[in-house]
Amino acid sequence: MKCKTLVSLTLLFPLLACAGVRDELAAMEAGKNPSPYAAAPVSAPETPPVMQNLMSLPDGRRADMKDYAVVLFMQSHCQYSAKFDPVLKGWADGHGIKVYPYTLDGGGDAAYPTPLVPRKTDPAAPLADEIMTFFGNGLPIATPTAFMVNVNTLKAYPLTQGVMEIPALENRYASLIQADMDQIDPQLLPPMPANAQVTTQ
Repeated sequence: MKCKTLVSLTLLFPLLACAGVRDELAAMEAGKNPSPYAAAPVSAPETPPVMQNLMSLPDGRRADMKDYAVVLFMQSHCQYSAKFDPVLKGWADGHGIKVYPYTLDGGGDAAYPTPLVPRKTDPAAPLADEIMTFFGNGLPIATPTAFMVNVNTLKAYPLTQGVMEIPALENRYASLIQADMDQIDPQLLPPMPANAQVTTQ
């Protein structure tokens, strides 16, 4: 009899153990008995907030510098580009302003060693596309020449032609952004200050 009881208990033990595991799984699914081995809830990784690089304008408004860029025309053999370009680069880098340098003679300088080369999509065109776009309003083709561009609308405003000191450059840049926000036609803006420190093309 002891042997039969022992055999019966031995046979029932796996069934009892399975029933206990089945109950535990059911309780975990119902959330009644969370397993200590359950994985922690996975949350989406936090994305860092998009940082704004704001510039204060003379009228009190603020502009995000990611909406604006500078297009610079330079030449590797232009003494004035060699003088102005490092100053422009330092100022632009300090304010998070993107600069797109274009070379008129195929070479770069210390500040922009690998500038973009203007391209001519129509072989019959007298000048490359970028030169026509920026100098087509009658501005003399000379270096250094810089334009402020709204990267969303691609509207360009003449910033400087020739060497310009940073305080004057900052003031003009801010006033051009203000004019862009007010949707003033670039043709209606006062001309750039005269500057003899240019190399004509």
